[in-house]
Amino acid sequence: MGELIKALPSLLGVIVGGLITFWIQQITIRKQQSWEKKKLELDNFYKNEEIKFKTFNKILELNGEHQVLEYDIHEGPELNYNKYVKYIRPLLFEIFHLLNDEIVREVNSIEDIFERQTALEEAELGDAEDLRHSYSKILKLIRKQFMDLRASKKKLRNT
Repeated sequence: MGELIKALPSLLGVIVGGLITFWIQQITIRKQQSWEKKKLELDNFYKNEEIKFKTFNKILELNGEHQVLEYDIHEGPELNYNKYVKYIRPLLFEIFHLLNDEIVREVNSIEDIFERQTALEEAELGDAEDLRHSYSKILKLIRKQFMDLRASKKKLRNT
């Protein structure tokens, strides 16, 4: 019994040391898991941004090649439905989940107008102007995102 009492402080030291080591390991593991999760989220974000900007680049290229917004001397600019549906629409919907709210709102506006025109089998007064405005705004917002990207890269280089 006397030997047990003599060994008790050593035994308590081992138990307390083991608990402290376990507790520190748990904290370290949680921090590591948190860091890994943030790294995966950041990697996913950059991957999605790359996909989005490649698609934006393609949209601007196709818009220039196919004049999706056609100009009429008498009527002014008008969105060519066939070119929009063939070239631009598939790209926008391919990355629809990555688009910001402003672009989504304009895409939905175009879709709503085309859907209404299909259902009624005719265009309403002002549809051409609304379509032109929405499409032009999409292009403007895409160009703005490119400008913002360049500005952020320039800022990173200067720091």
